[in-house]
Amino acid sequence: MKVYDTDAEARHLLRAFMGLALLPMNLIRDGFIMLKKKVKISCYRNQLEAFVSYFKSEWIDHFKPSMWCVSNSRWRTNNFAEAQNRRFFSRVVQPHPNLWRFIQCLKEEESVVSHRMVQTGLGFSSTRPSKSTRAAARKTKQVEKLLNLLQSNKRSLIDTIMSFAYLVGEPVGHGRKETKKKNNISKSDSSSPSSSIIDSD
Repeated sequence: MKVYDTDAEARHLLRAFMGLALLPMNLIRDGFIMLKKKVKISCYRNQLEAFVSYFKSEWIDHFKPSMWCVSNSRWRTNNFAEAQNRRFFSRVVQPHPNLWRFIQCLKEEESVVSHRMVQTGLGFSSTRPSKSTRAAARKTKQVEKLLNLLQSNKRSLIDTIMSFAYLVGEPVGHGRKETKKKNNISKSDSSSPSSSIIDSD
């Protein structure tokens, strides 16, 4: 969708649809209806209505929100499973190992996992959190803060969804400078009320 790459307003609105997954399940449909209304008054209505129709048929009607709502989950991605697979396959090295090599790799992996479980059980972290893990923890705190404000009626549903749009859908493989440039973030944007809530821990 070219409008996503070329216009910051349309990109923010599309990211808001991704942010629906962060809402409590009972508010997802209401949030979808509000976003649909925002699309109708958007200057990109013609380009975005096809997306709204797709989103409704796939992510509201076909795959129910109960399948993709991550509001109550600390794990919002499957990155931990992907990391496990990558580590195991880097241990195997060859694409089609023989049975003995495969069993040896399983034993080595079991040993590593057992060691990490013992460390975790004793209260030690098995690995130092990476920069991306710390960034994910900060985002989780921001999501929790926004949800608390929503539940205490200090923030409206649509404001919460639009704030979630700042937290989701960042381009993969782009540097920080390019992301800022692409999002057209200026100093005046950082003083807006929604970004001040997102920036604070």
